[in-house]
Amino acid sequence: MSKVKNWLWDKAEEKLDSIINRVKTNQITKSQAVKEISDADEAWELIGFDTVEDVIDFVDEVEVQVTA
Repeated sequence: MSKVKNWLWDKAEEKLDSIINRVKTNQITKSQAVKEISDADEAWELIGFDTVEDVIDFVDEVEVQVTA
């Protein structure tokens, strides 16, 4: 059971990290990130979120890096 839990945990972390990095580097918009999070079937609770809305709120607070 712990192998499955660890796999789900890693999968959720990797998905969230990927989305955050793409939002920060302006590769996707926050609305695209929200869509990806909503469509994802991840175990968000394993990385500290109670609901999908909590994940969306977290990503919404990410600041986009501006390059000149």
